[in-house]
Amino acid sequence: MGESITQTGLLVVGAGPGGYTAAIRGAQKGLDVTLVEKETVGGVCLNHGCIPAKALIHAAGFQRDIAHWNDIGINTGVVDVDFQAVQEWKNDVIEQLDEGVLQQLDHHGVEYLNGTASFLDSNTMRVVHDDGTTDVGFESAILATGSQPIEIPGLEFDQKGVISSREVLQVDEVPEELVVVGGGYIGMEAVTKFSKFGALIKVVEARDRVLPMFETEIVDSIQETSEMYSDHIYTSTLAKHVEYENGRPVLVAEREGEELRLSGDYIVVAAGREPKTAYRSLDLENTSIELDDRGYIKTDERMQTTAENVFCVGDAAGDPHLAHVAYRQAKVAAAVAAGEDDSYDERYVPAVMYTDPEVAIVGLSESEAADEYEEILVGNVPFTTSGRALTTNKSSGYVKVIADSNEKLLGVRIVGPRASDSIAEATLALEMGAHLEDITNTIHAHPTFPESLAEAAEDAGGESIHSH
Repeated sequence: MGESITQTGLLVVGAGPGGYTAAIRGAQKGLDVTLVEKETVGGVCLNHGCIPAKALIHAAGFQRDIAHWNDIGINTGVVDVDFQAVQEWKNDVIEQLDEGVLQQLDHHGVEYLNGTASFLDSNTMRVVHDDGTTDVGFESAILATGSQPIEIPGLEFDQKGVISSREVLQVDEVPEELVVVGGGYIGMEAVTKFSKFGALIKVVEARDRVLPMFETEIVDSIQETSEMYSDHIYTSTLAKHVEYENGRPVLVAEREGEELRLSGDYIVVAAGREPKTAYRSLDLENTSIELDDRGYIKTDERMQTTAENVFCVGDAAGDPHLAHVAYRQAKVAAAVAAGEDDSYDERYVPAVMYTDPEVAIVGLSESEAADEYEEILVGNVPFTTSGRALTTNKSSGYVKVIADSNEKLLGVRIVGPRASDSIAEATLALEMGAHLEDITNTIHAHPTFPESLAEAAEDAGGESIHSH
């Protein structure tokens, strides 16, 4: 054990999507970079969130696809799922990505320290690690500390059977029953993967509907598509506390003044995430860094905090808590730290939910556009008109395009197969200030899912070929 002192040009705290991106981009800009992480490189997204969740959703999807195989003449017989093997495959994916990040850090000459960082002042951090402490002086710093699952009073994580969205990805076998507290996208994605594996999922949401971040039309569409999103969803229901019956946790909730008791193998609390717990160990009071009214670290469009040489990216800097936002903000912060002029533009940030069907949105919704513009154009094409959708037995959902009276694109909504991929073209179109004709005049390969975006753009102009 010992103490040491070192100096770096750029100190990055947190090695999640925002942190490792900032470190690599800073090194690419010629800065001497040190990256500090108290857990594992890759952060929550790579190790405990986005990547493992989507891997399990992919694996679970085969359960439904197999039913289609039998429909078209490919007889599979009895299908047995070795969930431990699925988990091993998922962990292999994570390990491969983790190793890739470490190799990139090494390739770009980033010094990596495993430990917990805290400010001594606005130009020095102390890193506590297994071998002692290292005081790191820096010219600039980028904070990418992320967020933690919110704990609900009465449903604390130290209680038996009460787990977060992180632990549910590590279960050894498919639960027979899960109670999910929180009907946001994290909770609904939990429904997607585990219900396909055969679990019964019960969702408890305090608000009057699930997925409040999406339009009612979108929520209605996915609930109409599958029983998994409607049969056991309890809205306007307040989770109270946990009791136990024969060793199994039971969620005690209240709906319309009446008590509701829901039992399961686990109670998964997916009520959102908060940044305070994650950045608390930084000792921000030793700097001039200020927080906003919601507890986020104040930043400007350059991701600069109220301490001029310190930047903040990702969840700690505010909503939305999305990895691709952290990626972009990290690149901006690193460029500014290197003396370049850059800024973060949040106008066109896509949001994706990996339910079945998938949901992806970007830009203004139809109602938002109607509030802002006197006249709007709307095109709506169901995937039942898509040759590609029908040939893959994935024809649920639609593509909606919203434009102003001059046919300038304002927003896109996609509910359906490969929505998470197709939204990229829509985002680029918005970023480039595209009009409907820019999309319709772009030749799309046939048959593909993105064809429906062009078809919806034509429908907005009243000239759709395949849509009614």
